[in-house]
Amino acid sequence: MNLPVQMKTGLVVLLIAAGCSAPPQKTETAAVPKKPESTMQVASLNLSGFNKLFEKKQIDQFARLLKKEQVDILAVQGITRYPGIKRHIDFVDELVSHSEMQQVFGEMYTNAGRQSGNGIFSVYSLRNNHNDPFDGVKSAQFEAALATSVDRGIKDVVIVSALLPPKAPEADQSKCVKIILDKSNAGTNLPLVIAGNLPASPAIRESGHLQEAGDANGSAGNKHLTTKIWYVDDGSLAVMGTRTVETDFGPMLVAQFGLFR
Repeated sequence: MNLPVQMKTGLVVLLIAAGCSAPPQKTETAAVPKKPESTMQVASLNLSGFNKLFEKKQIDQFARLLKKEQVDILAVQGITRYPGIKRHIDFVDELVSHSEMQQVFGEMYTNAGRQSGNGIFSVYSLRNNHNDPFDGVKSAQFEAALATSVDRGIKDVVIVSALLPPKAPEADQSKCVKIILDKSNAGTNLPLVIAGNLPASPAIRESGHLQEAGDANGSAGNKHLTTKIWYVDDGSLAVMGTRTVETDFGPMLVAQFGLFR
């Protein structure tokens, strides 16, 4: 079919215009943060400065507080016990009876019927545990770190409750942290959370590729009573929030972690 010259020219112009139309614009969507496969709330409480006898009522109230705050794992440092003396309320046994948590206890010393140590309590199953004194650290007297692995379904998580020498110089603090890392995570490749009166020096923390989840200070500002929570930043743990909860025994630090494969 023969078309007039004007119509042919118009058709060519339309085809060229269609071919040169602007390409569709790409719409960028904001990255959606990856959701953890599970979560856990880890708390830390430093009892090394609590010099009173425990009362049943106090521990009962504390157990109710743990349930209210939905604490899954509790690391306690400097627990004083009197094994065999029935008139003294035992913090560990009493808390387990009121909370139905599993527990492990790491003794640091026993003298004249008085025992001191660190404890870990958990609503999840506990696996292997070990108690590691700070051997070779000059300022250490009886202090140690208790470690246990907690069954979190998709993977185990290593929890450490550590009491460092309160007057340790920075070099000794660094040695203590190295002992914790060497003993608690050697060859396991598991997520690691450390709770206790950990040093304030960022250099010590960063030397072990550790991140600080948070800290809580005693009302008197006593560094000895400070409790911190650190974790290994390997991509399997993420801090979703921290808070300080006041208790009859002092400030308790609570950190919520997201757990990833």
